[in-house]
Amino acid sequence: MLTTLAYLLDSERLGHAVFYPLTKDFGQAWSRLPRYRDNDSSKPLRPAYAGLATALSAVTNQPVVIMPDTIDPPEVDHDVPVVLVTTAPIKPRLLTRAVRSWERHIRDGADDDTLAPLLAQAVRTKRPLGSFVRNAASGRPRAPQWFYRVAAWNFAAELARVPLQLPGSTGTPGQRLNWLMDTNGSLLAWDHVLKGETERPARTGYAMHKLDFRVITLPGEPRIGIHVLPTFSRLATHWASTRTAFVARGKETALRLPVGHRRTEEGWEPYVRNFAAQVVAACNVEAIELGTNETLAAMSGPTRALVPGPTEHPLGKGTGTRFNLALANHIKQATAKLGPTQVTYERTDVEVTRTTKGPVVREDLDHALSGTGHDRVRILALYDHEYTRERMVTALTPYLEEPDQAAGWHDHRDHRLTDRLSVQLRRLPALVSPTWVNWAHELAFLNDLNKTALTGVWAETIWNPKKHTSRRNQQPDRYDPKRDLRRHFHQHGMVSQFIAQRPRPKPRKPEDAEETTPDLENLQTLEAEAGAQPPRAVNDGEPAPEEGEDTKKPKQHRPRLDYPAINGLRDLVLRLGAVDRRLAQGLLLDRPTILVGLHLRQQRVSTRTFGSADKTQMVEVFTALHTHPDPERPWRMEMYSHRDHAWLSLPEGEAAFGAGPIGMDGHARHKEGAELVRAHVKAALRILPKESPLIIFIDTEAGRTIWPGLQHAQLGEGMVPGDDIDDGRSIAVVSINTSYGEVPTPVDRSDARRRDQARPAAPDDWLHQRTTATGVTSWYFAQKSRSYDGFGQTSINGSTYTRFTIPKDLQKALLRKDWHSFTATQITVPRPGEHKQETLAALAAALCHQSLAWDARTRHPVPLHVAGAIDRNHPEYRGASFEAEASEANEGNA
Repeated sequence: MLTTLAYLLDSERLGHAVFYPLTKDFGQAWSRLPRYRDNDSSKPLRPAYAGLATALSAVTNQPVVIMPDTIDPPEVDHDVPVVLVTTAPIKPRLLTRAVRSWERHIRDGADDDTLAPLLAQAVRTKRPLGSFVRNAASGRPRAPQWFYRVAAWNFAAELARVPLQLPGSTGTPGQRLNWLMDTNGSLLAWDHVLKGETERPARTGYAMHKLDFRVITLPGEPRIGIHVLPTFSRLATHWASTRTAFVARGKETALRLPVGHRRTEEGWEPYVRNFAAQVVAACNVEAIELGTNETLAAMSGPTRALVPGPTEHPLGKGTGTRFNLALANHIKQATAKLGPTQVTYERTDVEVTRTTKGPVVREDLDHALSGTGHDRVRILALYDHEYTRERMVTALTPYLEEPDQAAGWHDHRDHRLTDRLSVQLRRLPALVSPTWVNWAHELAFLNDLNKTALTGVWAETIWNPKKHTSRRNQQPDRYDPKRDLRRHFHQHGMVSQFIAQRPRPKPRKPEDAEETTPDLENLQTLEAEAGAQPPRAVNDGEPAPEEGEDTKKPKQHRPRLDYPAINGLRDLVLRLGAVDRRLAQGLLLDRPTILVGLHLRQQRVSTRTFGSADKTQMVEVFTALHTHPDPERPWRMEMYSHRDHAWLSLPEGEAAFGAGPIGMDGHARHKEGAELVRAHVKAALRILPKESPLIIFIDTEAGRTIWPGLQHAQLGEGMVPGDDIDDGRSIAVVSINTSYGEVPTPVDRSDARRRDQARPAAPDDWLHQRTTATGVTSWYFAQKSRSYDGFGQTSINGSTYTRFTIPKDLQKALLRKDWHSFTATQITVPRPGEHKQETLAALAAALCHQSLAWDARTRHPVPLHVAGAIDRNHPEYRGASFEAEASEANEGNA
């Protein structure tokens, strides 16, 4: 049985909240508010309800939310009733003064006072939260939008009353954590800040444990779920670029405030956004003082700020699995009077196995590439550094019949690897240019290459430089050409992969001379074996060796393997469309079937000029894996091209996708935009061969507003992909949810044998399931990361210690490491077609476990995983659009 960090509560145990119901008049008055600036350099913004809620939280020291009082998203945001919800009544005079002051600042000093009178008219009530839940008995509970933010407050407050006692480890005492609740409902270990230091460069960093809470529903579950999300939040030691600050107010509350930055005569200074500080001053309550860089660095004041985004830090991320297990056990005891039920999953009789690891072997390569429809396939290896060329050749050599043949390879010529695959090497110094390059000129030789063979490019690059930019729109210190190169390769009909330049390794020491260099023809076997044996300490929850045990291991003379080169080549071969026999051997399909992956993602489109989103657009990538039970029939991967309205081979489809803009105009998650997405999917699916049934895999989070049948509240009853196609074939839909906030976090495998009861057991390779009282079954495929499973000491760190119980001699080394937790994929089947639901769940798990270009498990089944990888390889992925760049070019030429 797998236990998780999610808990179910009966609706009557959710507690109470204070409500200020407001009519449509409030929303209409709000819509008439002007755009505003909260400092001279900011862009005018349209006021959001969250701005006023932040100011009221700062005045009252309690959580406040203002949202439309509807279950479904409103057609017009400000034409529906609104509700203000908080944890305790607000004094009428204070409420009126705060709202009036906030509106005055929004109106730049004008005292129109349109909102406060409407709030004063609201009849304050205190009601149980459970009274707002509808249709719970059917296993499809629904509630207003604000409910999912408010319902966690009472649970967090109950948990905050009892300190968390962390268990110690050998020779180290435990730690007792006290919690401080912030105005967003998170719990902060405020008095238990950890410090980390590095010498080169000399840095000092701080972090504290934080618990976030997410109200969730589970498929077919009548009760409401609370998902606890522990984080190790790193704290900033200066204000630059920070966006979130906590200000302690007494011993029970911390204000959570959005932070902005404005220029003064002395430089840049932080300020609290949404006029919260000004409203606090107008209400004559304790002033908000953010402090200086000095107080922030010394952790001496009442204010702490979160580190802004991913960055190098003396302390690693993650709480570790031992902390999560202690927290899970603590929650059951600390909230006992609420009667929580921990969400658990029972093991099924489906064991998921991996039949093959390592790259595609030479004997299977031509068979795997035959599905592309091309007789000749070429790898174009572009390099500058001579050692990069050697690395490429070494990685390619296992595909030669005689390894010695590589010694005679010359540049600018095709060299045969197999009957179908060849390689051509070219030196291109522009690849490592620190400044912009005219790639149309440098890559002119590509014009004729794709006419003679399907070509994939393997190009050298310098590792992404650190972008030290002090101002918006400033260019990075060094030019990174990968984005531009991908675009040019796609425009030439080519897919690509990059290999980062690295220095030639130093010669081995004399005492290591006995280590032998592996035979090149055995490189693939060695690569597979090197990653196949994780340390015993992480298997089955067994503890690390006790002190006093002989922990010395004989020196292993493992040959050096260039994993970046090997794995990069493997990915390029996959992008070229190679699907070898490993999937066919691991999946039991008794008839030709098409496995479809529908990848959807909403991307914000920004311009470099303003640096903020002007609009959003939907990214839509559809893949189809054509399977056949005959092992001699190659499986082939295709991708739908909207431009051609056709399913192309995978490399041709990716090139067509990457050559144009990334998003679809007008497509969106809601309303008319969702209709366009559904029409696009229908157009793609209906031209697939009609003689084969379809099994569609789709990400739950991305698709549920477009197809309501993916939602738990309408599971299997609303629209799902393919239900508007009536051509007589079977169409099954499998919904895949990997959302960190929604899928319960795995904690422990409770049926494992162990010596240390405080150490969790890692998930195994069995599929688990959960069937609710309403008869709905969902499946759960838990996993540990590859780093956790034996690469370095990550698993030993997070499962043997908590960050408070690391032995002194290990603290410096271990505190800076990232500590991983377990993750999981949740599988539901809203439309089974001609299949059994459990068969489709097992198929989805198998397609996650047996990947095509990766020896570890993937979060999504192969067709959906490949579609996501293609999206991430687009030149515009989370970047400026072609339109924005064209506009900038025109402005520069004006």
